[in-house]
Amino acid sequence: MAISSPCIKVCAVDPATNICVGCGRSSDQILGWAYLTEAERLEIMEEIAYRGRPPAAGAIAMDCESCALCAGR
Repeated sequence: MAISSPCIKVCAVDPATNICVGCGRSSDQILGWAYLTEAERLEIMEEIAYRGRPPAAGAIAMDCESCALCAGR
């Protein structure tokens, strides 16, 4: 079974951590998601669950439809 993207259409990257407060992934993880193996995706999902989603303080909010960072992936 394919692992779905954790994207929740709340693109706001905390500049201090480079972690999206919506999905909990780094910019690199977001951009590479479509090219990752299922094992790599599972590892990221476990990492997100372990560290939890970051707080939104200081995050830079972007319109998910126009930011093109993750394109919903």
